[in-house]
Amino acid sequence: MTACALWSCAGDGKHGNEADNAPVPRRQAYPRVLLPDSAFTSVTVEPSGLSIDINTAATCSIRADESGLSRFVDISYPDLNSVIYMTVTPVDAKTLNSVIDNRLDRIALNLSGTDPELIDFDSPSGFENKLVVTHAGISTPVQFLSTDGKSLVVSGVAFMKDATPVTADSLAPISRMLQRDILHTLKTMHL
Repeated sequence: MTACALWSCAGDGKHGNEADNAPVPRRQAYPRVLLPDSAFTSVTVEPSGLSIDINTAATCSIRADESGLSRFVDISYPDLNSVIYMTVTPVDAKTLNSVIDNRLDRIALNLSGTDPELIDFDSPSGFENKLVVTHAGISTPVQFLSTDGKSLVVSGVAFMKDATPVTADSLAPISRMLQRDILHTLKTMHL
């Protein structure tokens, strides 16, 4: 008899005070990140003639290095506070291996001791590609190295300005989107 009386006093959510069931705002709301579609446009990096696809939601700037040989391609996503930095380096048989070794050292330094995932693949146009991905919340979650084996080395990194180990979960969709765009670029680039 006492149990029945307590049950009716506690309420079952269907009767009693409606204010008990009213929605309550959370202390802090986290807005959903709006990611761009996977729509791409082609850009040519001169003087190499390399054609790359970039997301239509991104802006692209190309500039020469101090020697005038290599090109720096900055693919910016201003709404996501992120940039893909790409370097297109002309090589020959003598310089190919040293440039690749230099870029691999740079990738290792950027990983900051995290445990990466490595994706090796060849593109239809003959480029050998390495995509290095980490989910550790560092500012450089996606890095890449690509070469045609004779005249070009293409390397780069996705840089997320807001990345920290604390923000890794909330920035994961942006990291995956950057990985998607880089993967598309590597698969479709050609001379």
